[in-house]
Amino acid sequence: MINQRTSLSLIISKLFLYVLLNVYILEAMLKGRNIICISSTEWRGDYIKATVELMKEMAVHNKLLFINSPYTIKDVADGLLNKKDTELRRSFGLKSRIEVLKLENGGTVYLLTPPPAFTINFLPEGALYQAMLRFNCWQVLMVTKRALKKLGMERDLINIVAFNQGMGVMTGRKYGEKTLIYHCYDEINGAHPWLQKHGVALENRFLKMADGVIVTSRGLYEAKRKLTKACYIVKNAVKLDLFIKGFQPEVTAKKVVGYIGTIDERLDYDLLTHLLQEMPEVDFVFVGRVTTDFHEEDVLKKFPNAVFTGAKRPEELPEYLKTFSAGIIPFAKSDFTKGIYPMKINEYLATGLPVVSTNFSYLDDFEGVISIADDKYTFLKNLQTELQNDTPELKQMRLEVAQQNTWEVRAEELSDVIEKIEAGKA
Repeated sequence: MINQRTSLSLIISKLFLYVLLNVYILEAMLKGRNIICISSTEWRGDYIKATVELMKEMAVHNKLLFINSPYTIKDVADGLLNKKDTELRRSFGLKSRIEVLKLENGGTVYLLTPPPAFTINFLPEGALYQAMLRFNCWQVLMVTKRALKKLGMERDLINIVAFNQGMGVMTGRKYGEKTLIYHCYDEINGAHPWLQKHGVALENRFLKMADGVIVTSRGLYEAKRKLTKACYIVKNAVKLDLFIKGFQPEVTAKKVVGYIGTIDERLDYDLLTHLLQEMPEVDFVFVGRVTTDFHEEDVLKKFPNAVFTGAKRPEELPEYLKTFSAGIIPFAKSDFTKGIYPMKINEYLATGLPVVSTNFSYLDDFEGVISIADDKYTFLKNLQTELQNDTPELKQMRLEVAQQNTWEVRAEELSDVIEKIEAGKA
């Protein structure tokens, strides 16, 4: 066992190496370009978004215009009734649509709020759906063009469309962009039915349009690479400066197994039930929002050692992780989860936690670092072993792995990919 002073010295030395790595990354980063990112989400929110984290890093050396996903009519109604925090004045053009954000890393983001959009995914495929889609996208196109002109961003433009297939199809190539990129971080076939209804066909069209596709996992790469001109992997990462706050160098006697993330259809509830039954002396803490349609989580809540905290802001997560003895990724194996590279792996590792996961996807990067199980019996055995055999030295090793998987590193990889895509067009 190493003492706390030695552990602290090791952490400081690791952080010093991390700083040196960042100096190299900044030298290799794409610089001086104009970038628009048309997102399927908002910049802000109560969870960490891969596209937003990448764009934060790209904004340090490039001029970035981030277009929020438009509010729907329902969002507007909720905002008027104070049920949802919305920028209605910006949305209706009563206040400048462009908000200037100064980031902690020194970057600047120009955040654009487009006009409200009609909700159309419930419509069947046909003339009405296509007309409404064109109208929604035309609104975004017009305000974005005006913003680009106002900001002087019309030349040498990179257009990154983040999992917004309809917007990509309808507005791609209409900004005079040099490069059109699709950032695909999920598998539509396993997503909610409202997205599958039109999303698959739109994505297939956009895959052929884009100059390149950037995916977050090997599973997505295998699914998309033959459908587009160029496909590259830029995996998810960890906000190291945030999650290292949850690092505990010493092994505690109390055993708490934790899961951070959405409680939804991705989880293997048979596995979780087995763990709760076989480890009654261990508390299982689930930190995240519940979105399951069939209330599978109700089965878990019957166990006295299952604790559900509800959704928490990213800034709150390190304090919960400090109380964990191990982190789990209990995903069911499916075509959908095959395309997932979960952020929570590196988030767990950044806090020094042992990680036990199902074999739901390509996890080769973490071979020898985390425990991977093919069935619930092996998962139980692996979890018990990790809890019994954890050491301060292993915690330091996991932190070191997380330090190699930061958003700064991923932004450098993204820069390199963009250069390859553009070189391939030349």
